[in-house]
Amino acid sequence: MSVNVNELRQQLGTAVEELRALQNDCDTRGGENADDAEKFAKMETAISGLEKRIKNEEFLAEKEAELARSSMQSNGNGNGNGNGARSSRDEFYYPVGQHPLSNIEFERCVSLAFQGWTRGFKPGGEKTVEQKHIDAAKRIGIFDLRSKEIELPIIKDYRTLQREFRAGLDVATTNEGKETIPQGFVNTLERALLTYGGVRKVSTVLRTDSGNALPYPTMNDTSNKGVILAEATTIGTSVDPTFSSITFNAFKYSSKALLMSYEITQDSAFDLGAMAGDWLGERIARIQNDHFTTGAGSTLPKGLTVAGVVGKAAASMTTFTSDEVIDLIHSVDPAYREGASFMFHDSVLAVIRKLKESTTNAYIWQPGLQAGIPDMLLGYPYTVNQSMSSTFTTGQKLILFGRMSKYIIRDVASIRLVRLDERYADTDQIAFIAFMRSDGNLLDAGTRPVKWLALA
Repeated sequence: MSVNVNELRQQLGTAVEELRALQNDCDTRGGENADDAEKFAKMETAISGLEKRIKNEEFLAEKEAELARSSMQSNGNGNGNGNGARSSRDEFYYPVGQHPLSNIEFERCVSLAFQGWTRGFKPGGEKTVEQKHIDAAKRIGIFDLRSKEIELPIIKDYRTLQREFRAGLDVATTNEGKETIPQGFVNTLERALLTYGGVRKVSTVLRTDSGNALPYPTMNDTSNKGVILAEATTIGTSVDPTFSSITFNAFKYSSKALLMSYEITQDSAFDLGAMAGDWLGERIARIQNDHFTTGAGSTLPKGLTVAGVVGKAAASMTTFTSDEVIDLIHSVDPAYREGASFMFHDSVLAVIRKLKESTTNAYIWQPGLQAGIPDMLLGYPYTVNQSMSSTFTTGQKLILFGRMSKYIIRDVASIRLVRLDERYADTDQIAFIAFMRSDGNLLDAGTRPVKWLALA
């Protein structure tokens, strides 16, 4: 009988919460009595039983999945497309006999599979891929790491895979990759990461298996209200809702080619093949964040500053006041203010942190003083987005406010990775390039969920 591991985990979480509540009650009463001790024993036994059951179910699911994949390969199904890529998105997330991988296990398998793929095979056929890479690749439906092209599922938050390392790939020059080759115990790498994100952190990401045009319907019925009817009267008529749609396309993004020598991929103390995945992803993330912020639409995504509308025009051409920030908040309908947030450049944040309310003389920026509690601006969280304007001149849109989750990012379900061996063979280098298809637009039925403050 198949058991839903997620349901077992929920039961485990409930049991732990009940045990914590009992412990808190005992602490409040100054200690535990005999009944409490008996309850503790029963709860601890139940928790231990659930933990064991979850472990057994995960083990069985993994073995069942291995048997299913072996059966697929023996029947000639393999990955179904002959190029090493998984046959479908569902095959990865729901392989036969196995529940979806956890986020940690998912990222680990993708990372190891990418490592093995980037290593490839040395000239002459000497294998450099380790068994751990092959096993991880099989878990996500990739059965041939020698393929020139593979597709990897999009990692929801690939920043968790980021590492610190020193920039550069030319091993012949100091500070351009030479330091990645271990000398003694010095094998730690550092790199200053550019803050490139912002919009993805607060938007709604919609994943589709194909890249065809995707109409997203909208409806505005805000002009209609219910009425009280007298006895035996007709219901009357109302104005029809306004229906429309927003079409999401799939613009093709490229990371541009990233060159590495064979030596650096094999001799580095760190696996630069895996790190290349981070580099390629960051390149795409930077340009996408620019477009999700300021893109004009039509031939590229429509950014938040373009899809939004003016909420408050500052009186000055060079700055704004705390009262004008408050006016921006109240320009957004209250229906969108629950779950709303701000967005601005870090330089704008520096100005905001110095602003005070005109009546109380209190700073409008409040620091989060407890772990897990974010800094707030007038009671709302904010996101720093370096793609927004930091120039204090006339007409600049400096602050966004509203329900940022109404911004929809459409991703086609995989990132395509290509390894170019022959093209740079004369210099004994490998080139890696990533392709991704995405679009973005604000889901606005006419009620303006996001607005901006601009200078006069």
